Amino acid sequence: MATVLLANPNAEVVSCDGRRWILCGTHRRALRSEIEDGADFRDVKARHDSLPGEGTIIALSTRADEPTIRAHRGITSAYEVFYCLDSGGEPVLTDLFRNALARLEPADRTVPERAKAAHLLYRTVPMESYIERIHRLGHGETLTWSPGETTPRTELTETLEPERGLSPTSAHERLDEVLSAVCAPVAEEGSLMLSGGIDSTVLAPYMADPTESVTGSFDTPELEFEREYADRAAALVETDREIVEMSESSYLERLEAAVDALGMPPHQLQTPTFDGIYREYDGSDTLVSGQVADAVFGLSGQLDVARTVWRTRHLRYAPPVFEKLQRHRSELEKLTRHPSDPDGQALRFALYTNRPSAVDALGHREYARRQRERYTYAMDRVSDATGDSYARHAHVGQWVDFFCEDAVTVWRQAGFARGHEMYTPFAGKAVAELALGLDSPDRYVHDGEPKHVPKRLLGEWYPDYDQSKPKGNGNFPADRFLSSGPLASIFDRYDVPEFAPDIPGEIVDRSAGLAWNLAGYAIWRDRVLRSDDLEPAPHSRTVSVSDRATAPRSDIESV
Repeated sequence: MATVLLANPNAEVVSCDGRRWILCGTHRRALRSEIEDGADFRDVKARHDSLPGEGTIIALSTRADEPTIRAHRGITSAYEVFYCLDSGGEPVLTDLFRNALARLEPADRTVPERAKAAHLLYRTVPMESYIERIHRLGHGETLTWSPGETTPRTELTETLEPERGLSPTSAHERLDEVLSAVCAPVAEEGSLMLSGGIDSTVLAPYMADPTESVTGSFDTPELEFEREYADRAAALVETDREIVEMSESSYLERLEAAVDALGMPPHQLQTPTFDGIYREYDGSDTLVSGQVADAVFGLSGQLDVARTVWRTRHLRYAPPVFEKLQRHRSELEKLTRHPSDPDGQALRFALYTNRPSAVDALGHREYARRQRERYTYAMDRVSDATGDSYARHAHVGQWVDFFCEDAVTVWRQAGFARGHEMYTPFAGKAVAELALGLDSPDRYVHDGEPKHVPKRLLGEWYPDYDQSKPKGNGNFPADRFLSSGPLASIFDRYDVPEFAPDIPGEIVDRSAGLAWNLAGYAIWRDRVLRSDDLEPAPHSRTVSVSDRATAPRSDIESV
């Protein structure tokens, strides 16, 4: 029996002509109409590929002339499809990693060495999952699977194409059109996740009037300025806002609860903030987030350093401090390598650990292999890099970050685990193709202004918005949290993972980023991976077909 465990509360399930369809994402209602008009999988996929948003489609069939299981993940979609043979040998697909893990007995939950290496390096597991038997469908890939086939077949069937005829000075006008189209399906029902930054504030005009919104907030002193940003933005856009307030002292407890719900390591320090919103917000179960805008139009810190170095490459650059000169030479050397070089600037994007320690633990050969895999994965899906060396490194780094930094999929799954859906307009296909239509580095910085495309649009909507204020990202002070804050006892409660680098002294003192990676994994290992009573998310729906001799089941069961 082929089964889908569906956690997304808003997914459409459609039965038609011997098939069961599961539609997730921006355009599920439009695709439902196509199916009801008699479209087959190829037609539905073609329609999906032509639309501006993001999503996935799954089709289960009892028809003798087609595969039992077909699925497609949109090229920019952060809606995951995990698939496996469960411990009973039955094929299972799901949009929540916890649900797949729950279908395996603890003895079958083997963590491969490559997953440990990826987590140590990136705190994400790009192109794979944490468990040997559980696979994930890649961006733009189509899955075909019939009973009796040990290995499902996957193929890259969708890529990004640059939008033509754009200029840096007018791209914001096109972004206005695209965001309007992408937000329209949820404009009436969605609530805005308002942080007060550019990315969330610029989405407010595309929501219903008056906009309902929510801000998640811990009482961490270092984030006080971000809470003030959210207050100012809420007043500016005149939103009806709910604030979910959380105490810093409860952070570890909330982190553990988030890992329990997800069934996977948390990846980012902000994960308990998102989970807290999903658990405690009283409004809509559809929440609209400005996530992914940085990956498309920003790139922030790494890009700024590289840009400064590249602009001064021909000068006799001699900072008064010797260490600065050394750094300048080091950064310039990274930019002169080929963008596919594992030690070049491009492949430093979405790498959040103490790199020398991780490389020592893994060996440079394994590190280089993982880096080149990320390069190949990203560049198979977009056009080639052009321009000078800086432009090529920025282009490659952007798409490595976009495709391989999967915090958004984790936060979306956290929502699914709590019965909510996080909607991310900046992950729409048309937004990505708009950005790709601007040459690197003009898509990120123009006339000295970073992230200029959404900033120009925001300025037209809200001229009084202060765009000069320092950027916030909702991230917690990892050093303090791990040394004297709510995570100070983390490695007393959870043993350091066995694959941790062998470094002198305390891991926390050496690298807070490395310590966070290891702490998140340790919590997951002890609370979830080894659990013998793990269950699917309680509200999950089961959609299944039995075999060729019987019609699809007419009911949808709750787990």
